[in-house]
Amino acid sequence: MNGILTILFLTFFVVLHEFGHYIAARRSQIAVSEFFVGFGPKVFSFKKGNTEYGLKAIPLGGYVKIPGMDESEDTTGYASSELFHNAKWTTKFYIAISGIVVNFITAWLILFTILSTNGVNVPTLEIANTGDSVQGNVNSPSVAAGLIPGDTIVMFSNTNVQTWDELVALIEENPGKEVSISFLRNGNMIESDTTLESRTINTQQVGYLGVTPTIENEKIGLITAFKSTTILELQMTIAAVDGIITLFSPENIKTLLGTYSGQTIPDEVRPLSPIGLAQAGNQIAEDSYVNLFSLLAFVNIFLAVFNALPFIPLDGGRVVLAIVEGVTGKKVSDKKLYPIAALVVGVFIFLGITAFYLDITQPIRL
Repeated sequence: MNGILTILFLTFFVVLHEFGHYIAARRSQIAVSEFFVGFGPKVFSFKKGNTEYGLKAIPLGGYVKIPGMDESEDTTGYASSELFHNAKWTTKFYIAISGIVVNFITAWLILFTILSTNGVNVPTLEIANTGDSVQGNVNSPSVAAGLIPGDTIVMFSNTNVQTWDELVALIEENPGKEVSISFLRNGNMIESDTTLESRTINTQQVGYLGVTPTIENEKIGLITAFKSTTILELQMTIAAVDGIITLFSPENIKTLLGTYSGQTIPDEVRPLSPIGLAQAGNQIAEDSYVNLFSLLAFVNIFLAVFNALPFIPLDGGRVVLAIVEGVTGKKVSDKKLYPIAALVVGVFIFLGITAFYLDITQPIRL
């Protein structure tokens, strides 16, 4: 059920993105020929003015069609002033960026609602659970160190730690190294040693101990919620950018090609299809709907960042073309960019097929 809910929200967010383009175009007196929810065969539609509205059979997202966005399409029946490619560069910029802005605003509103009503969950240095080895060993480094739930880490690698973030930073800085750990158990200080494992995150080798923190909730006021929401959205945006850079890196593409030779693909470098997102949403919602909506906020941010990539046919490509036109005073023909667009679309198709295949054959486990 939670997986279906996640897919419905994904569709809603994509439609919101497209609605941003729709509103921007209509406000600019640029025509919109189609606004559909879903893809595939048409289920039903109706026409109002020059716009056809409707629903298609596969309810995963949606789209708007703006005449003149593709120079080669037939624009018979529309006035010259209604066509996208005849608009001022500022209008093109406004229409192209509007969907991205809508996703960022949606994410902010979700996060603000969570923080203002539920407060902030703060990870502590008390251990909630110990994890498994990521390298196939019998015990994880945390188990080898003798750590158990309820222990509180106070010193790591001869350094006093005050926050969970400090501890994580120290762990990640020491992949494969032997470290010392001091922790409290029932008021008694215990010292132990262990060798950290190594795992890859964003193409970097980082240390792994195998512990999860106990979470404490702190209530906050509206002003603090406003500030915290903005900071959190910025952090999520940076994480989305890092994730996309990793996803499209030649090294990661090479790793993903191993999918078809039977290799196991690490969760942190794989793309997710709607199936995988449903799997993730279903698992996350088991703990808390707050976690699910936090995931949905990140989905909006990821959609915004992904669409901001400066390549045709993505919104970011249109934004760049509009800026170039504004700076140089000359329009850049879409046709000149078709070879690049074909390459970009080819990569997207590969990632999409790979995501569906992995989500079916190697379901994600959070």
